Parts: sequence; C-alpha cells; structure tokens
Amino acid sequence: MSQFRKTSLTLAHKRQLYAQFSERLRYWMEGCMDGFFEHLDGHFFSLAEKAVSDSVQRSYIDAIRELRQSRAALGQRYQARVILASKQFFLEFKSYQHEFLRTRIHIGEDQNSMELINQDVLEEDLAVMRVTHDAENRNLSRLKTLNGLLAGIAPAKPLKRADLPVSPGILSNALQHTLQAWPGDLQTKLSFYELFGKHCLSGLDKLYPELIAALEKAGLSPVRKPVQPQGKRPKAVTIPQRSANPDEGTLFGIVALVRQLQEEQRESLGLADPKIDHLPEGWPVASAKTITSVIGILQSELSLNPPRDIRQARVTQNALKGQLITELGKTIVDQKVRLQRLDRHIIDVVNMLFEYILDDPVIPAQMKVLLVRLQMPVLRIAVEDKSFLTDRSHPVRDLLNSLAAAAARWADEGDYAGNSVYGHIEQAVQRVLVEPEGNMDLWIEVNREFEAYVLNEERGARVAEERLAQVAKGKERLSLARQAVDGHLASLLPTSIPAPVYQIIDEVWRDVMTLILLREGEESKEWKESVQILERLIDSVIPRADQEERQVQMAKVPVLLTDLRRGFASISYDSGRASMMFKQLQHCHVTSLRGLQPATMKYKPEDYRSSAEETIQNLLDDEFMQQTNELKQGQWIAWNTPAGKELRGKLSWRSEVTDLLMFVDLRGRRVAEMSSSELADLLRSGRATVLTSIDCPMVERALAAIYKTLSRQFPGHVLPA
Repeated sequence: MSQFRKTSLTLAHKRQLYAQFSERLRYWMEGCMDGFFEHLDGHFFSLAEKAVSDSVQRSYIDAIRELRQSRAALGQRYQARVILASKQFFLEFKSYQHEFLRTRIHIGEDQNSMELINQDVLEEDLAVMRVTHDAENRNLSRLKTLNGLLAGIAPAKPLKRADLPVSPGILSNALQHTLQAWPGDLQTKLSFYELFGKHCLSGLDKLYPELIAALEKAGLSPVRKPVQPQGKRPKAVTIPQRSANPDEGTLFGIVALVRQLQEEQRESLGLADPKIDHLPEGWPVASAKTITSVIGILQSELSLNPPRDIRQARVTQNALKGQLITELGKTIVDQKVRLQRLDRHIIDVVNMLFEYILDDPVIPAQMKVLLVRLQMPVLRIAVEDKSFLTDRSHPVRDLLNSLAAAAARWADEGDYAGNSVYGHIEQAVQRVLVEPEGNMDLWIEVNREFEAYVLNEERGARVAEERLAQVAKGKERLSLARQAVDGHLASLLPTSIPAPVYQIIDEVWRDVMTLILLREGEESKEWKESVQILERLIDSVIPRADQEERQVQMAKVPVLLTDLRRGFASISYDSGRASMMFKQLQHCHVTSLRGLQPATMKYKPEDYRSSAEETIQNLLDDEFMQQTNELKQGQWIAWNTPAGKELRGKLSWRSEVTDLLMFVDLRGRRVAEMSSSELADLLRSGRATVLTSIDCPMVERALAAIYKTLSRQFPGHVLPA
C-alpha cells in the first residue's frame, strides 16, 4: 500500500494552495452547472409531457417555472457551499470536520419537514448515495492520488478519499444542502440528483487531473513505498539489533524470549520438543522445502477432516503440534539434516498465534473453528518467507487480519449460507486449503476478493444504518412531542369531560396537536389555533343556565365543527368514524344547550414514558454505568440473551435527549435497543463485554499477547509500556 508524506505546511502555503485549488474548482463548477440546469430544464419538460395525470404534470410545470426563476440563486448557493468546503479544508480543518464530515441526521433539523409522515428523506439520501458511489467507482485512482497529495492538510488522522472537499460525496451533499429550500416535491429533487450525476459528477475525470497538476506544481507530491513484484518476495530478512517500529520490535522480542526458554518452560507452554534441533552440527541445515513437505501432508489431512466445533478445534490444534514435531523429526533424521533454530522458533510463534486465536475473546467460537484451519498454510508460508515475521503488510497477515476483523463482528444466528459473512470466510479458507502449493499470489487474490466483498457489505450497511438512525431519531422526536402534548392536555383539560369529547381528544386531536408541534413548533400560529380549538371544544359542552348565553354558545358550534373537521382532515382520519364522532358530539351539544350536564369521564392519556425514563433516577453511578456513558458511537459490544445466545452489535446511535442506545450488526441491521441502565446491568452481571480491541488487527493483538505470556516466564523482564 502506498504511504504518503505528510509535510508540515505553513498557513501562507495553505492559503496559496487554496487559491490555486479554488480557482480551478470555480472554473469547473461554472462550466458544469450551466449545462446541468439546461439539461434539468429539458428533463422536467419531457417528464411533464409524459405525465400520467394533470396533478403530476402541474408539479413538473411548476418545477420548470421555479427552476427558471431561481437557477442563478441555486447555482450561487451551490458554488458557495463547495468553495466553503475547500476553504475550511485548507484553512480551518476542524471546522471542516464539524460542518462537512459529521453524520447527518435530518429529522428534527427542519421543522417544516414531513419525515415522520413519509419516507421522502430516505429516498433522497439513497439517491445521493447512488450517484456518489457511481462517481467514486469511476475515479478511484484519481481520488487516491488526490488523497496522497492532500494528506498533509489533515492533522493527525489519516485522510480518507471520501473526506476530500471535492470527493463525489461532498459535492453531492452540497447539492442536497442547496435543495433544502427547493419548494418542489420529492420526484423533482430526485431528478436533480440523477442529472447531477450524469452531467456534473461525470466530468470529475476532467477536474481531478487539473487539481492534481496544480497541487504538484505547488510542491506537493505523494511519496510511495516501493512495491515488490508479486511472486518475488525476499526469502529472508536481516534482523536488526533495534527497530523503530514497535510491531517489529515485539516480533523480534518474541524470538529473543523463545530462545531463552528452558526445556521445562517450553513444555509448560506447549511448544515444540527441543530435541528436534539437537542433532549433529555437521549435518546440513534442512531446506524450507523439507519442512514444508511435512506441513503439506498435515494440511491435506486437515482439509479432509476439519474440526466442526471449538472443542474439536482445540483437540485438532494440539494433535497437529505433536504430529508436526514427530513427522518433522523423522524426516530430518532420515535425510540427515538438522533444523535451524530460527525455523523452530517460527514453528513456535505460529503455533502460539493459533492458540491465541482459539482463546481470543473477540472472535466468536464458530469463526475460530474456521480460522484455525489456516494454521498449516500459514506455517508453510512463514517457513518459506521469513518476512512474515517482520512485514506488517505481508499478504498472509493482511488476509488473516481481514478475515478476523469480519469474524469478530459476526454473531452466530445460524446463517451459514454461501452468500453470508460466514460463507465468504469459509470460501476464503477453503481456497487456501485446497492449494497446498499456493504461492503468495493466491493469498493476495483471496484477500482482494474478500476485501471487495467486505467493502460492498459496508456500503450497504452504511445505508441501512443511516436509515435506522433517522427512524430512531423520528421515533424519539415523536415520543417527545406526544409527551409535550399530553402535558399541555393535562394543564388544559378539566378533571372530567363528556365521553364524546374524550374520544375526539384521545383518538384525534392529540394527534393533530402532535403533528402541528412537530411541523410548526410551539410558537407557531397553527399551534396556538389548535389549543384555542381545544378550549372552544371543552367550552361548547359546558351547560349554561342563562338562555342568552346558550344562544351565543349555539352560534359558535358550526364554526367549531368546521375547525374540528379541518383538523381531522389534516391527519387523514377515517371519514366514517369521524361522522360517528360528530353525531355523538352533536348529542352532547343538544344536552348542554338544554342546560343539562352530559355524562362525563376522567381523561387518562396513554403514558408514553419509557421504562428508562421511569427508572433513570435509580441508576447506579458505578464503574459499569461510567463504562456505558463512555461508550462511543462505532464501538462494539457482545452480550448474552437470557436464553444464552450471544449477540454482537455496534453502537450506531445514542439519543441526546432520552436514555436510549441503538446497536446494529455488521450489515447495518438493528440488533437491539436498550437504555443505559439495561446495558450497565448486563456489564455488571458479566453478560456483556465491550470489545475494546476489536479494531486492533488480530495478528498484532496476538503477538502482543504472546509477548506478555513469554515475559511472565522471566520475572525480571520489564514489559514495554
């Protein structure tokens, strides 16, 4: 993989870069936006001609009129948004991160939106993602080059291609931001994104080379690490005395500690019998081919009889270690060769690596059973290619880490089909196993295919996860609105009210007020009118003793009924049931206008408070509650259900106003919703674990654990910080 230099850029240099960058960007936008609006105008006209109804045709005609009136303003707002992204990227990166890279949650940002009534916002986001992905796939190499050139702008964290200010995602989101004020319906918005992808994002192949040339001319250049040709990797490496790379230091430290082990210590750790290298010094050193021939035989046997569960995997792993030493001892004695110490230490390290996999708390049991099958193939590569111990980007380590990363996020739900995560990992393992002589190209190819599958899954997961977050946000806001309305009702309503009024308020008017509160807000004219209508409804059924007052009261009823019917229509309430309610209300009015009191009942609104809200003051403020509060979005946990089934989920969304956490699986599907107290209880009882090391590559995790295990054999040894 390419590594890029991150130079320390002065503010003056960044300003110079921004000026050259934005100049070319402005020129490109001016060219593409004019053509974009022209094509969009023609597209709307064509859709209007083909419209299947007058209402649809009117919507497109209105869109044409609006576009022609506001295209200049839309273009200016769009260009200003994109230029702002570039300016903040170069000169105020933290502001850029907050403004352009933060997760977008739509529900609640626009009080006039209708997200809780329909799924328009989801359709719009999917359209944006679709054109973004298409443009990214067409420009991967150019984006990679731009990413390398601009890597020095982003402080500390590695810069992702999607984070570039001219990435398809940022450019598309700028259009989405611009269209927030567009008065047209969803279908016209979707046309914007479709045409934007065809006539603007398709022109990125012209913009990117110009930006790359400008940045290179300004003195930026990616520095790449030399890549060795496939199939020609070095057969051995020289081990330096000291290494600046902590990972390499750990590996060499492991070898150094293994060399110092006494026979009793090796036996307690389950390592190879030291007698296999106590052979005459005059015998030549066994070749890698001699060792791998024995490994190949064991690999073939393992392929025919793979372990089926974790117990068999442990038994098989222990048996393989013994068989390997026995067969290797026979072979080298027969050939009158000896085993050099480094080869024996490699066998030790690889054996310990796979023992760690079997004990790793992060990887589920069934996945361990799969991964442990790779022990012999990995050992064969390690013996042939000593750089396995030193090269962090070695293809074998890459594949192991890729498989383990996906495995750690998988939960055993019984899905072992070929197109499942389990199925793809199993296919990758089998491809390696069925080719005993598979060279490095095989590992590279298998890893490339598996990573392509993972990338595709992650794209789908992001869409699903964002959809869930939006729905959760909507549910939360709806719940809060209902609670607020119930609070208003409790303060406005008398202790008892007539049954027909009760029914109207409970079944209809509470929803009418909730919708208005969500869409318009508490300070709006519509909200105040809904409260006044409610007050008039209550007043209309209060009997009056004075005849003149009853006449005034009767005169107000028709206007009240008109206002109520308008409210019923706003939520599309069933007309038949509405008629029945109004008839019952009419009887109520007749009774009260006679000066009599209609039969009343207590108003008891449904309690929308969650159990979390009821118990929040009883939470235990201990280490487990603190651990829950410190859990960050994107972190994974594993927990057991009351039935003993293990589940795994990533924290996808945490409510900022209610005590709710939502977890999703690796495909973005909701796994669980729980309160902070519920998660803390799971942690407290030992039924849940925060998978803190899940993002650390498995091989590096294993080597660190092996190093600690070996260090305990030497009480005076100081562990590295």
